[in-house]
Amino acid sequence: MAKGFLDGYKRYDASSGFGDPDKWRRSFQERMSEQDARRILSSAELSPYAVLEVPPTATASEIKKAFRKLITRWHPDKNQHRVEEAEAMSKKIIAAYTILTNY
Repeated sequence: MAKGFLDGYKRYDASSGFGDPDKWRRSFQERMSEQDARRILSSAELSPYAVLEVPPTATASEIKKAFRKLITRWHPDKNQHRVEEAEAMSKKIIAAYTILTNY
């Protein structure tokens, strides 16, 4: 059975706060491979740099900062009025970050 986009989010226990960001990131990586990430971005016809709004010369810390800023802005919990759009954009953001950081 294929895993859905928010499976990692739904599995992550935030009952005592958001906790360890590495654990949160791993829960998403368990279901998005680099192949999935490339497929998502190729269908959107966007470069990973364009999605994260950084130049191709961006450093690892600039990429990470852009990822955190955008994923926070487009998180489905913060966009209840446009959940489908937020989920689609979150997929693109996570895909771009996955490709640029080679997780």
